[in-house]
Amino acid sequence: MTGWLPIFRMLLLIIIIYKSSKMRHGRAFVLLTLIFATVAVYSQKSDSVRLHLNRYTLTIGTGWTHYINTLEIGGQNIQQDFAGVSLKFFWEPEHRLSLGMETGYYKLFSAKGQLTDNTTGQVDRSVIPLLFLIRMRIIENVHIGIGTGIAFITNKTAGGKQKVVTETLSLSNFELSGAYIYPLSKHWLLGGELKLFHFGNTEDTMYSIQATCAMKF
Repeated sequence: MTGWLPIFRMLLLIIIIYKSSKMRHGRAFVLLTLIFATVAVYSQKSDSVRLHLNRYTLTIGTGWTHYINTLEIGGQNIQQDFAGVSLKFFWEPEHRLSLGMETGYYKLFSAKGQLTDNTTGQVDRSVIPLLFLIRMRIIENVHIGIGTGIAFITNKTAGGKQKVVTETLSLSNFELSGAYIYPLSKHWLLGGELKLFHFGNTEDTMYSIQATCAMKF
C-alpha cells in the first residue's frame, strides 16, 4: 500500500492543477506533463523493485569427499577419500527460499584387487550430478537445502592389458546440504558447505565438505 501513496498524491496534484488552470490549452499541457511524470516515476519504481527482487548467485566449491563404503567385494582395499568440485547457480528472490541447479565432479572410490598371482585389477567410479535445488535461509548466513535430479556415473575397470569403461545414468538421486555463507561485499561471498549425496542406481552414498566462493549479480 505504501508503494501506491506517491502515485496517489501525484494524481491528486494533477486534479488540483487541472481545476485551477484557466486556459484550455494550458490545462491540456499541464495534464499531459503530469501524467507523463507519474508514469515515469511508477516505471522507475517498478524497475527498481524488479531489479531488487531478481538476484542471481554463481557459486564454485571445492573440498574433501568421503565415500561410505558398502562394497561386499574388494571393500578392504578401497580408497574412499578424494577432492571434489561443484558449480551451482541460484535464483534468489527477496524471501527465504532460493531455487537453483548444481553440477560438479566427484570420484567416489578406487578399489584394487588381486586377479591372479601376477595380475592386479582396479575399479574407479566417478559421478557427475545434475540436480535441481531448493535452499532455505533459516537464520542469518545459515542455509539448508535439498536437491534431486540425475547423475552420470562412470566405472573404469583395468586388469592386465585390458581396460573397460562403462557409463550409467542414475535417475533416482538426492542431496542434503547445510551451508554458512558470509557476504564480503555486495557481490562477493565466502562460506563453507556440508553435503550428503545418495545415488539410487548404484546405491552409493558420499558426503563432502567444501569451501565455497560466490558471486552475486
